[in-house]
Amino acid sequence: MSELMEELLTEDENRYRITNDQEAEWAIQQIKNANEEKEKWTAFYDERKKAVKATCDLTIQNMESLLQSYFATVPHNKTDTQESYQLPGGKLVFKQQQPEYDRNDAEVIEWLQTKAGGKFVKMVPVLDWAAMKKTLTVAGETVADADGQIIPGIKAIERDDVFKVELRKEK
Repeated sequence: MSELMEELLTEDENRYRITNDQEAEWAIQQIKNANEEKEKWTAFYDERKKAVKATCDLTIQNMESLLQSYFATVPHNKTDTQESYQLPGGKLVFKQQQPEYDRNDAEVIEWLQTKAGGKFVKMVPVLDWAAMKKTLTVAGETVADADGQIIPGIKAIERDDVFKVELRKEK
């Protein structure tokens, strides 16, 4: 760690302090540099991670293919929904899948309402929190409506203010 970083992180009264705009600009530049360095290394390791994942996925796919071919050659247990073969290191399973449904819920609901009297259709009330929140009054943890009535089921939780540095995007 550089001496400057150690000085910045020291907790005693001799700690470095920003005292003018030039020093503040220097600090902003340090943040930009650190962000650039972080992005560079993140991109590098993201690419490495993708390469390792692709290699491992290919190995897994090849081994599963070999095991599936082997599975077809050995006697195995059968049930109504799957076939399996137990090995010391794991279990090979061939499972029958249920169909996948591509559906248009609006069309199905319309059909159910006319043909089945609305059977299988749920009517669920949903809270419009964004609109309601605009009308609330908060006093400590207590939340009241516009008429001053305390609303059950809502508690206000205070949070600390946040300081952040917003960097200007360079073109």
